[in-house]
Amino acid sequence: MKKQQLTLLFLFIALACSNNNNEPIPIQEDKEEEVIDYTITCTDDSFKVEPIQCTPSLSTSNLDVVTWNIENFPMASNTIEVVAEIIRNLNADIYAIQEIDDIDAFNMLITSLEGYEGIAYDVRGGIELGYIYKTSEIASFGTPIELFDGQTSPFPREPVEVDVTHINGLTVKLINIHLKCCGGSEDRRTDASKKLEAYIDDNFSKEEVIILGDWNEDFETGSSFTNFLADTDNYIFADYPIYAGSGDDYSYPCTGASYCPSHIDHILITNELCDNLASTNTVRLDDCITNYLTQVSDHRPIMISLKADN
Repeated sequence: MKKQQLTLLFLFIALACSNNNNEPIPIQEDKEEEVIDYTITCTDDSFKVEPIQCTPSLSTSNLDVVTWNIENFPMASNTIEVVAEIIRNLNADIYAIQEIDDIDAFNMLITSLEGYEGIAYDVRGGIELGYIYKTSEIASFGTPIELFDGQTSPFPREPVEVDVTHINGLTVKLINIHLKCCGGSEDRRTDASKKLEAYIDDNFSKEEVIILGDWNEDFETGSSFTNFLADTDNYIFADYPIYAGSGDDYSYPCTGASYCPSHIDHILITNELCDNLASTNTVRLDDCITNYLTQVSDHRPIMISLKADN
């Protein structure tokens, strides 16, 4: 795999994630701030990390991919309409969706979106995974497959993999995940992380792969994702600079609890995509949509933009 050194020194403040019922992982009250030397073997000075709102200006020359937990979709009577408007305004190319409660409602959403196609997979029952993609920019959308069938301890919701090709010629393999929530499930997330790494190493070690979704844990010391964090020759969390920031742009913007806010939605890329990485952004929909957190989702989308190969 390609390797270009860019060393970033980040200050870690231990945060915790929440489950689907907004229950916190217990926090160690006496935990001190720790400095972690996380070396990113990736990209150049043109890489941008900045929040965006509802109507960003996206280039058709880039592949724009969003991960979005839409919290028991649909949450309210107007959720389908609001989510459709968000997708039209955000104008990304692919959405990896988690937590679809009603597949029929999801299909209604797809039907209402001219110029988009989509599919949902029954991976658990009430907490499903899906994809939505823009037909004008996705030249090829393959047949999705479910991974790790029957391995319900590490994967209570089976990951869904698909190959996509953008009109800029870039082909990537997407793996949409929703890992187990909550304190006490760290071993299950660690097992999932190791199995995902082994799966890619064994099958796609030279390919452009993105693992994205609700990982249900941040990057604190002792993270369940240490295997990926330690292997920066081969894997990069493209959203890591968001976590290293102030917390204003975290993906889970809850309030009123010690675990709020948390950054638990992640986008992991293989190093074959390092030269393609243009930006990673938090989409702060709650800043521009009234009642977003109560009518749409308690998670913000995270978006990655990828340039064509040189």
